[in-house]
Amino acid sequence: MGLISNPPFLYQPLSNNGHSGTGICGLIHVLACVAKGQAKDILLTKTESVTIAEYSNPKTNLIDVHLVLGSLIKHHYALREKLDHYERAKELCLMQIAIADKTANKFRHPEKPKELKRLHQLTGMKHPYYDEPQMLPSHTGYKQLAIILEKEGDIEGALKISKQALKQGWTDNYEKRIDKLNQKLAKKKIAKARTTPNN
Repeated sequence: MGLISNPPFLYQPLSNNGHSGTGICGLIHVLACVAKGQAKDILLTKTESVTIAEYSNPKTNLIDVHLVLGSLIKHHYALREKLDHYERAKELCLMQIAIADKTANKFRHPEKPKELKRLHQLTGMKHPYYDEPQMLPSHTGYKQLAIILEKEGDIEGALKISKQALKQGWTDNYEKRIDKLNQKLAKKKIAKARTTPNN
């Protein structure tokens, strides 16, 4: 009970110390994933505040921030019946999208650990994970915001961000989504033309 009533005790020892390894937001998020009840709520709130703080830190681990934002988006969107959670999900989508280009580069070209770099320099060996461009994973922010905008009737907005995600290379079958949105947009334009009186 002492840990729950005094949350700072849980978080104080964790520090990023300016290093590019696993950041504090990632560490707290791991704790939030395994916690239950009141402790989970406390840790999720702390995860979000720390992630927002780390978001603008130039030394932050972008992949960590990207992954935690994705999880927070899902958390808030699951509670979307409450307007504040719905709006927060949209805000977090936009935050994740804003760093998507830089994050994509980190995923494509993961930083090789110093020890492995030295070994490869000595042996001339290569490692397929570090020495070849990697495929990008799913992007929760792009995917979720496209769904939200489509449901809100902003087909053009959903189409725009889906095309942006496809151009960056995120793997969420954006070709299919873009086709579907183009069809919806065409139907919308036809319906509008039919209801607009001739000049």
